[in-house]
Amino acid sequence: MKAPYYENEGITIYHGDSREVLPGLEKPAVVITDPPYSVGRSESEFSASGNIAVCLHLASEITETLIVFGTSSGRGIEFLRSSIRGLPHCRVLVWHRTFVNSRAAGPWRWDLVLIHVFGRGAFGRPESSSLIQTTGTGPLAEGLGHRAPVPTVVMKRLYQPFAPGLLIDPFMGSGSALLAARDVGGRAIGIDIEERYCELAAKRLSQGLLLLTKGG
Repeated sequence: MKAPYYENEGITIYHGDSREVLPGLEKPAVVITDPPYSVGRSESEFSASGNIAVCLHLASEITETLIVFGTSSGRGIEFLRSSIRGLPHCRVLVWHRTFVNSRAAGPWRWDLVLIHVFGRGAFGRPESSSLIQTTGTGPLAEGLGHRAPVPTVVMKRLYQPFAPGLLIDPFMGSGSALLAARDVGGRAIGIDIEERYCELAAKRLSQGLLLLTKGG
C-alpha cells in the first residue's frame, strides 16, 4: 500500500489510480462518489468511461452501500446499472440545482442530478427527504478552481445516515465528501489520480475551508 498524500483527523488522501488503491482498503460503511464523466475529453486517464466502470465495480466489492452521482439521461442510467452488477439498485435520490449553466442541447435544463443508491440503504431516518436542493455549483466552482465540485452540504446529507463509519470516495475531486465526513465526526478516505485535486482537497482540509453555494 502506498503512503498517503495527506492524513489527519481521521481523513486520508491517496494520490493514485483507484483501480490499484481500492483493493487494499478496509471495508467502508459507505462509498460515495461523483465520477468524472468526461467521455471524449482529454482531461485525465479517467476520461475513458471504461476505467470509471472498473472503479465502480471494484468499489461495489468492498462495501454494502455504494452511492454514486449520475445523470438524468437514459444512457447515463444504463451505464451505472451495467457497471455495478454486484449490488442491487436500491433507489434514486435527486439533487436539484436551481443554478445551472449547462449548454447541453434540448428543451430541458440539466438542473437535476440523479444520485443512485446501490446495495443496502440506511435505516432509521425517515425525516430525511430524497430531494436535496442547492443553488448549484457555479459560485463554488469559481472559488475552488474545480470544474464541477459538489457542495459539501450535499455530501453531508448523503453521509450522515452512515456516520461515523468509514466513507470512501474513489473519485475525490475537490474533497467535499471528506469535508462532510470530518464535519460530522466521521472517517474518510479519498483517492484521486490528479495530484492537483489531492493538493486542493488537502488545502481545504488543512484550512477548514467550507465553501458552499448560496442557500446551501
